[in-house]
Amino acid sequence: MVVAEEILAQVPLFSMLPRKELTKLARDAHERTFPAGAVLTIEDETGVGFGVIVEGQAAVSVRGRPVGILGPGDSFGEMALIDHSYRSAKVTAQTDLRCLLYPSWIFRSFAMAHPETIWALLEMMVQRVRDAEAR
Repeated sequence: MVVAEEILAQVPLFSMLPRKELTKLARDAHERTFPAGAVLTIEDETGVGFGVIVEGQAAVSVRGRPVGILGPGDSFGEMALIDHSYRSAKVTAQTDLRCLLYPSWIFRSFAMAHPETIWALLEMMVQRVRDAEAR
């Protein structure tokens, strides 16, 4: 079985963190499994959580159009996490999925204590905007 800290170390948001901080972040996660076909986020519904895929694959669609596949180390839900607004995409498990989930109050506290995570989040958000503009 994949160790949560190893996956978190691969996530660009957390890759610069020392092992001790990765261990704390893994401990603070709510680990969940989802069967293939389960919908993790629904476009245009509110969301308050951020997720990291540990095992499995998920499909991402926007307005019914496929836009990507997520796998181990990929994350989702950061936009709604930041602005407490609507999800911008639908995420559906393609296979059985194991995820680490973080409600906004846990993630925000962690991010505020780790400014390098905030900067990495900004970089990721810029890339998502650029990808959306290119579609």
